[in-house]
Amino acid sequence: MIYDKDRLFDNKGYSFAITHNLKGDSIKEWVDQFNVNEQYRLRKRVDSVLATHEIISFHRDDAKNISLDKLEDIARQYVKERNINGMFVAVPHFDKSHYHIHICASGIEYLTGKSLRLEKKSLNELKKNIQQYQVEKYPELSKSIVNHGKLPKDQALLSEKEYQYKRRTGRATNKEQVIGMLKTCCKKANSKDNFFDMLNECGLSTYVRGGRISGVVYCNKKFRLNRLGFTDDKLQELNKTLKQSKELSGMREKTKEKIISRNR
Repeated sequence: MIYDKDRLFDNKGYSFAITHNLKGDSIKEWVDQFNVNEQYRLRKRVDSVLATHEIISFHRDDAKNISLDKLEDIARQYVKERNINGMFVAVPHFDKSHYHIHICASGIEYLTGKSLRLEKKSLNELKKNIQQYQVEKYPELSKSIVNHGKLPKDQALLSEKEYQYKRRTGRATNKEQVIGMLKTCCKKANSKDNFFDMLNECGLSTYVRGGRISGVVYCNKKFRLNRLGFTDDKLQELNKTLKQSKELSGMREKTKEKIISRNR
C-alpha cells in the first residue's frame, strides 16, 4: 500500500496516508502497534483475522472530477462509518485509469479486544452510508454510484466485488470467462464425460473433491461447478440426452430395416 508503484501523488509529490489510532509514520511502527493491540483480543483462535484489506473504488469516467482532497475526505468518512474504535491505515492509488483507496483495518477494536468484523447486513449498511455521503458532498462523482446488493440478473453469479470490478474496468472477470466456456462446452457436449473432455481442451483442468470432479481451475484459481450453476443434476441431463439420442438412433435403424424389408 505504501510503496506500490501505483500509489497516487499530485504534481508536487504529495500524497496522504491516514493513520487512525496509530502513532508514527513507518510500517514497522504500525505493525508493532497492531501486534500489541492483539494482546487485548477477547476471543482468540488459531485462524483469527489480524487485519483486513478493504478498497473504496471509483469509476474511471469520474477521473476528471477526483482530487486527493476528495479521496482523503471520503476515506476519513469511511473510517468514521466503519468503526472509529478500530485501527486503520488508508492510502490512495491510481491504476489502469481508475482511482481507489486501499485500507488496512485491524481485526479488533483499539484496546477493547472486541471484533471489528462486519456481518453482511452491517457491511451493506456501511456501503450505503458512505455512498450517501459521497452523493451529497460530491454529486459530480455520479458515475461511481452503484446499487449495492442489487446485481443485474445476468450478473447474479458474480459477487458484488467482482461485479464492481467489471463495472469499474470494463473487463470480464475470470469467473465470467469460466462461465462462458462452461456454457459453450455444455451446449456442444453429448455426455457428462464428453463435457469434461471438452473443458480440458479449452484449457480448464478439472479437480476432484470427495471422489468426483467438483470444479475447474482457471488462472490458478479454483471454481466450484455447482456454484456456477452446473450442478450434478444438470450434468446428469447430458447422459440422459445421450441415452435418448442412442434410442432414437436405434429406432431410426429399425424403421429403416422395416422399409428395406418391405421393399424386398
